[in-house]
Amino acid sequence: MSKKKEKKIVDNGFVPGIYNYCDRWCERCKLQIRCMSYMMGKKLKERTRVNLGEDMPDDDESALARLKNIFDSTFDVLRELADERGMGIEEIYSAEKVDKGFWGEDYEDLEDQDEEVARQVESEDMMKCERIYHALADKCQEDIYQWFDSVEIPQGKSPRTREVEDALLEVNWYMDLIRSKMKRALCGYFLYADKLNATQEEEDYNGSAKVMLLAVEISRVAWAVIRDHVPGFGLEASRAIVVLEQLEEDIDAFFPNARSFKRPGFDA
Repeated sequence: MSKKKEKKIVDNGFVPGIYNYCDRWCERCKLQIRCMSYMMGKKLKERTRVNLGEDMPDDDESALARLKNIFDSTFDVLRELADERGMGIEEIYSAEKVDKGFWGEDYEDLEDQDEEVARQVESEDMMKCERIYHALADKCQEDIYQWFDSVEIPQGKSPRTREVEDALLEVNWYMDLIRSKMKRALCGYFLYADKLNATQEEEDYNGSAKVMLLAVEISRVAWAVIRDHVPGFGLEASRAIVVLEQLEEDIDAFFPNARSFKRPGFDA
């Protein structure tokens, strides 16, 4: 019996799966050209003149027209990417393992698919801690910006420095990322942790937990900047830091292998 010929995976210049374990802050990423998701989004935006991050139009006719425009252009964009890199579309699919789900699964509709797992996720202490942090961070940011406006502090002037503005931007960005990655990690764990040969799924929830840990660490540093440089908000910022420290402990305890996960393209 002859051996089956192994399918050769051609290097297409992208890092396979890099978009699954990033912080989604494409504008700040140094690996944009190595990310198929970013390059496709950029080319689709140029071709369709549609910002993929915007909400869908309210009326059905406009929403369907927009979707059709995107879908009709997707194959052309893939073909353009393949041509640029001197390969076939099939090789792009093969290298990225698109058949397994190009952008991954965020379990957004889990309540409709598995009510028991959804209940498990929402009842976890980690999720409760995240909800406390989210509410605290949201309120504190709102109060800080209202204070900036009420005393008419222009950007760049003390205490509204570039460092403080960046810290507030990071807090705001990573709030939603922490929540979405936490749900993905917990859902993956409850769905697959007790199943045999679920290696890929285990890697996915550990990868999501790794991103969550990074987001928590960056947020904690940002709150320290706010605590030290925005007068009158030291107590609120300190509370946010304490909650994040507890959240970090919870993540480490629940996902002990998360820190050792190597994110494609980011971790050596």
